[in-house]
Amino acid sequence: MTHWISYSEPSASRIADALRTLGEETVCHPVTRIDYLPLSEPMPETRPDLMIALSQHAVSAYLSNYFRPSHRGARVLAIGPATAKGLIDANSFHIELPDEANSEGLLASPALRQLGKEQSVWLLTGEGGRDVVAQALSKRCILSRFNLYRREASMPKTLSDKKVKSIWVGSIHGLQQVSAGAEALGLHKNIPLVLPSQRVADHASSLGWYKLVVCQGSAPDQIHHACERIAND
Repeated sequence: MTHWISYSEPSASRIADALRTLGEETVCHPVTRIDYLPLSEPMPETRPDLMIALSQHAVSAYLSNYFRPSHRGARVLAIGPATAKGLIDANSFHIELPDEANSEGLLASPALRQLGKEQSVWLLTGEGGRDVVAQALSKRCILSRFNLYRREASMPKTLSDKKVKSIWVGSIHGLQQVSAGAEALGLHKNIPLVLPSQRVADHASSLGWYKLVVCQGSAPDQIHHACERIAND
């Protein structure tokens, strides 16, 4: 039996590697393709008072296409460790993380609670999503939103001749793609879903999935705990 990792890269390989160290079989078939987007106007040369990075795809697009030497030293609030990694590797920023790796955690962080109306904030994100952070900050600062990528559906036509043990889903968008394509793939909703937050798990429940495991991160101990939950269901 195999775990289907439906995340996009590089998260898919990171989770698959952790599972394989536990002796688990995996197959990586992302259900979304990440397409980088051009900006309608150049990103400012002057660094902002704060950057907020909402995903590792946004960070990758920014570092590859829009980073300028004048941005060095910027204060960056990253939504979670995976998003922060590319920024840490760049060795050019002062990076902060919220206590919880989600939009609500970001909004509760001191960096955002202490914002002033005259402060400039860049939101590095993609098209779509919840927009919770953008809506909350729209009148609290000088906010510039940069949509650096979009997700496109990329459902596999087949997975493997092996039985699927669980499906690892990384977002609401990914969940919607998995749920929509499950019947065509011959998958039933009694397969355990491993989800990144309770919010995504609640949405999965509303779609009829009922074996739900929340795994808020990709650290080895978190992956191991999720596997134990799957085995005990």
